[in-house]
Amino acid sequence: MPTGFPKIGQSLREELESLPEAHELGTLNPDSIVNPKSKTAFGPGADVTEELPPWERDPRWAKDNTDARRFVECPDEWELRWINPRMLDQHGWRDWQPVMASDKRVKVKVQQMRSPEGNIRRGFGGDILAFMPKSWVESKKKLKAERVAQLTRSAPDRMRQFQEAANSGQFGQYVRAEGGHHPTHTLGDGRTMTDQ
Repeated sequence: MPTGFPKIGQSLREELESLPEAHELGTLNPDSIVNPKSKTAFGPGADVTEELPPWERDPRWAKDNTDARRFVECPDEWELRWINPRMLDQHGWRDWQPVMASDKRVKVKVQQMRSPEGNIRRGFGGDILAFMPKSWVESKKKLKAERVAQLTRSAPDRMRQFQEAANSGQFGQYVRAEGGHHPTHTLGDGRTMTDQ
């Protein structure tokens, strides 16, 4: 049985005391420092030249909905999307179908993207690759555009109905809608909002 009190940190203190002292090796000239990756010289009067980022050098690097085609080969008539597993749990597949690695029409270029259940995923537990025929996607876009147009047309009508109901005293004698206009200038189409 040990006797006495232990000295906590005693060995660490001894180890730190035995380390060599710091000393100055020299100085660096800031004009001579060059980053080999970007070929940029730093310092006063330096010639600043950098390489273009990969998305400007090669337009295929730009993020788009078909970036999955870098990792798989599949029929051209498929629209590919990455689906978040949380969204999948909340909303389901919504007519999308998983791209299975065992499908004969699919060739996986990066074998590490195969998951044990046969799906193609981005990272461990990451997004799942899904497909839908392009004709289905176009049909869904048309349905969505019709629904948006219907809601857009109905907004001024609902505002006008509210004004008439308020002015007729339906909401009480002190509630009146004397004027108003529908903010049509706030509506925008995302397909037309692109960077120039």
